Amino acid sequence: MPIGLITYQDASRRESLLSILKDVSPLGGNYLVENLGTSVARNTLHEWPTFYQSRPTGVTFTVEGADATVADLTAPVRSNNVTAIISDVVKVSGTERAVAVATNQDPYAFQKEKSLMRMNAKMEFALVNGTKASGASGVARGMAGLDGCISTNATALSSGTSLSVDILENILQLSWDKVGNEYVADTILCPMGLKRKISTFTTNVTNYVNETDRLYRNISVFEASTGVVRIVPHKDVRNVTGSTTLYALRMDTFKMAFLEGREPQFQELAKSGDYDFGQYITEMTLESYAEPASVKVTGFALNG
Repeated sequence: MPIGLITYQDASRRESLLSILKDVSPLGGNYLVENLGTSVARNTLHEWPTFYQSRPTGVTFTVEGADATVADLTAPVRSNNVTAIISDVVKVSGTERAVAVATNQDPYAFQKEKSLMRMNAKMEFALVNGTKASGASGVARGMAGLDGCISTNATALSSGTSLSVDILENILQLSWDKVGNEYVADTILCPMGLKRKISTFTTNVTNYVNETDRLYRNISVFEASTGVVRIVPHKDVRNVTGSTTLYALRMDTFKMAFLEGREPQFQELAKSGDYDFGQYITEMTLESYAEPASVKVTGFALNG
């Protein structure tokens, strides 16, 4: 039976392709990159002074009429980190830029936009997990991240420990015991599983609501004995069976230091062919002014 022409027979139909692209890549929400202060480094070995003296645990009273005596005094010491180069390269052929694409956006501009997202995510990962390395000819330098900077209050629990209110209070007390009240940890960085466990605590937990900060609507606050702390879930904090990690941080004691003239920037690179070529690049490190104020605890169960 003749049926004329129907769609199944028409090979000339145009494809149905929307010029809309939703990017759901897990690259956003880089809490440290977006919230830490910044400073300037002027050498690849970046140093700064720190000072710490312990609280007295006893007092020797002075005899009436005695000569004044002095004990050895504490001097500032140097702390340091190494600047690391972080980059992300973009290369798009001339042909690719000439053809029509569904996004109606120049492919080079599109890839630069996505490269910047990757760059921020790389910086964030380094700020958490970076490993310090001096480097050598042909070997990259590496910067210590939070995981490598915190040593005074670094604790390994029994593998698979379940997070509880008491354990969280104990973690925050480690900070309170070591520093003055104005420097006690104020932010907890942890995997989402630990954040969810904290959200199940029946006391002292409330949702953090900041109408001007839509990226971080999943932050809660915990009213600890040491003070109020933010609970921030973080994709880059170690979340591995037996070594799931939680950091209690004093945020204003850390800064990102960029080597002078090497702040994050896009560089167009020389071409030797039919393409456009460039990279985002920076050279940076993490400053830790008072690491005894922060705490690192490993060994939690994956979901707290």
